[in-house]
Amino acid sequence: MEPKLRESVTDGIATVVIANPAKRNAMSAGMWRALPDVLERLAADPAVRVLVLTGEGDTFCAGADIAALREPGDEQQRLAVRAEEALAAFPKPTLAAVRGFCVGAAASSPPPATCGSPRRAPASGSPPRSSASSTRPRRPAASPPSWARRPPSTCCSPAN
Repeated sequence: MEPKLRESVTDGIATVVIANPAKRNAMSAGMWRALPDVLERLAADPAVRVLVLTGEGDTFCAGADIAALREPGDEQQRLAVRAEEALAAFPKPTLAAVRGFCVGAAASSPPPATCGSPRRAPASGSPPRSSASSTRPRRPAASPPSWARRPPSTCCSPAN
């Protein structure tokens, strides 16, 4: 079965199914490319009152299909960011029906605490640092997509 996004609308509920079960519903380039158009169509449909995003079978989504990441250039990243921003901007209530694994965005996560020790803020209120990494500069985390940088008070507002 070719990876694809399946969509349906029943009783005002739009359902988008991430369907790539052979790869635990990993998102292919075609799926990233299709998602903004699917969301635009569903947003314009007056019969749609809510969106449910889910995965086929026992896995929600295993992130990006890493086979496509071998291709040169930043096209995969651009497609993913465009799709994520379209999902964040969807103007109707949106739910994720997550079963099983839900993986992604590991490349943009901050580095883990050194040697498995959690970073704790000292009582003085200064920024947290682990003792093992205090003498060397920390690698900056990759910039998150624009929707992740919005303040929480505005990210879910219908006006945004």
